[in-house]
Amino acid sequence: DTQVLFHEFVAMSAEERLGRTPFVWTINDGRKLNRLACSMEIVALAEDRLLFWAQLKELAGLQVPESVKESIATEMEEQFDARVAEMRAEYERQIEEMKTSLPQVVARRLAEGLLQSGNGQLTVSELLGRARSEPDLKPITADAVAGAVGIAGNTPPSGAEAAAEAPIAEATAASAAPATARTAAPAEPDAEPVAVEDDDDDALVMEPYIETARCTSCDECININKKMFAYNDAKQAYIKDPKAGTFAEIVQAAEKCTAEIIHPGTPLNPKEKDLEKWIERAKPFN
Repeated sequence: DTQVLFHEFVAMSAEERLGRTPFVWTINDGRKLNRLACSMEIVALAEDRLLFWAQLKELAGLQVPESVKESIATEMEEQFDARVAEMRAEYERQIEEMKTSLPQVVARRLAEGLLQSGNGQLTVSELLGRARSEPDLKPITADAVAGAVGIAGNTPPSGAEAAAEAPIAEATAASAAPATARTAAPAEPDAEPVAVEDDDDDALVMEPYIETARCTSCDECININKKMFAYNDAKQAYIKDPKAGTFAEIVQAAEKCTAEIIHPGTPLNPKEKDLEKWIERAKPFN
């Protein structure tokens, strides 16, 4: 049960390989199948060749590295979040403009309609009393007001309208008071949002590092990612580019390092997959 086919063993993670032995099928002189165990050196050689093959496919454009996929996905998500924030701000701005300007326009149109009903000869109180005593009097409907606002609400008043502003000042003030009160009441829950600090933004970020002076040149980290890890002139490993791979690769390198000198730090990409698992596995090496 502990024996696993060689190609399946190579595809397993370090945890899954514990207690298992890779093997290949062979045929003996009696033409019978036998199992031949493979050493870990053969496994490391296969992984090295698979890495070369993957690099060839990347150079040919047949395969996109996971690091590139994640960086593109992160950039697109940031653009999407920025666009959503921009649209939300624009929407809130338009709502505030409507709350400010719409009551005044509606009040002015209502006052004009009331005065026109009395041919300019009646006061506001008389017009209201007449409306209550004469049910047949044509009312000023909401549709009519909305149509007037939609057509002329955003345009400056004409000369005649400007001249009429003085006689109807009393009606405008009387009508604007209740309209403003009605719109001001629900405005309290829609107050401007208070900025809340995001703890994640202030979180301490620790980049990965290697105690290069103690490196034994075991090749474990180099075999995982040659773009992230490299050797110096003394053939001792250091982190060449921490963003050239994933946090998972750094943790795997720390686990495989025979000298235990690789310290993964904290993830540089907060949107990487399965981060909680890899952060937990990185704790013994930080």
